[in-house]
Amino acid sequence: MNFLKRFFGSKLAASQPDTPEPKDAEQEDLAIDLLFLQEFKKNKGKFLYCTSDEEINQHLDAILEENSWRAEQVLCFSDALKKAHGDQLILTRDASASKIFFTECEHLIADQGSVLVCSNQLKSIKQEELPEHLIILARTSQIVRSISSALKSIKQRYQGSPLPTKITSFKNNQITEENQDDFMHYGSKTKNLYLLLLEDY
Repeated sequence: MNFLKRFFGSKLAASQPDTPEPKDAEQEDLAIDLLFLQEFKKNKGKFLYCTSDEEINQHLDAILEENSWRAEQVLCFSDALKKAHGDQLILTRDASASKIFFTECEHLIADQGSVLVCSNQLKSIKQEELPEHLIILARTSQIVRSISSALKSIKQRYQGSPLPTKITSFKNNQITEENQDDFMHYGSKTKNLYLLLLEDY
C-alpha cells in the first residue's frame, strides 16, 4: 500500500469509528511509518516523498535551487547515485571541498527519526568530517522500528562477509544531556538533513 495513502488514510480512519481495523501486520507497518515521520519531523529533518527516479531528480533540483547550491561541489561515494542522479550535480570525493553530502543509507530508525549509515556510505570519512548539509536517498522498505532491529538486519544481510564498520546515525538535533551518552551519536554534529524517500512497496 502507498506510504502516503497509509499516512493520510490513518487520519481518515480515526475519524470513522465504523471503519474495519487493519490487519495486525499492516497496522504494525503503518505504526512504524508514522512513527518515523513524526520523529524525523520533530528533529527538524526535511522530508520529500518520491515515487520514481524522475521525482527524485525533480526534488534534487529543487533543493539545489532553494539553497543556491548549483555551483557547489557535492560529496558522493555511491556509483549508483552518480549514475542515476549525477547529471545535475558537480560531484567530488573530497570531503573538504564540499558542504553537501549526497548518499544512500542502511536503514531509517522509526523511534529516533534518524538515518543509519556505515562504512559502506562513509568510506574512510569520519562523521565529524562530513559536510554540514546532507541529502539522503532512502526507500520505504528501509524503515525499521529501532536501532536493535537495524543492527539485526545488517548482521543478517552481511552474513558470511565482514560486517561494515562506522555504524552511526544522522540526526540534525542538538546533543543534549538525554542523548549525549548514546553511542550512536558519539562525535555527531547538528546537520541540515534532507530525506528523499522513495516508495518501493
